[in-house]
Amino acid sequence: MLLGALTRLRPWRDDDAEAIFRACQDADVQRFTTVPSPYRREDADWFLAHHIDDVEAEGGASFCVEGLAEPGRVAGSMALLHIREGVGEVGYWCTPEVRGRGWTADALATVAAWAFAERGCRRLELTIEPANVASLGVARRAGFVEDHVDPARRLRDGSVREVVVLALER
Repeated sequence: MLLGALTRLRPWRDDDAEAIFRACQDADVQRFTTVPSPYRREDADWFLAHHIDDVEAEGGASFCVEGLAEPGRVAGSMALLHIREGVGEVGYWCTPEVRGRGWTADALATVAAWAFAERGCRRLELTIEPANVASLGVARRAGFVEDHVDPARRLRDGSVREVVVLALER
């Protein structure tokens, strides 16, 4: 478990499946992340049964984000997706109900500090679509800066999208 100023990042539990399913019904989560669309309840079960192990196999970790002000409520997902040659990639989503509270930026800064201290990362990267203005703001509030625009990045789900790559150095 990791503690930020506003959030707690904890391991996922099997009983989080319904909350994951509900969160991933959000149009922006489906539009701007690599979750399946449409998102089915079976996708939440797969996430819990396979995603966590897959991420760990690549040197990362996946966390459920809860607000300290509302413990027990799934507010989002924060994952260090992989580490390659000291460079880690982070991915996240949050529920519509917690947007604008600063929780996602806090969770991102918390996982970044952990990745540098505990996982030996020297650099972290985020890939965000240019139209995802809210996520770009989250990244900047957590200290990430724009590195470059990749016009055709292949993402984890196999899709190819234009993305802004933001980075944070140790």
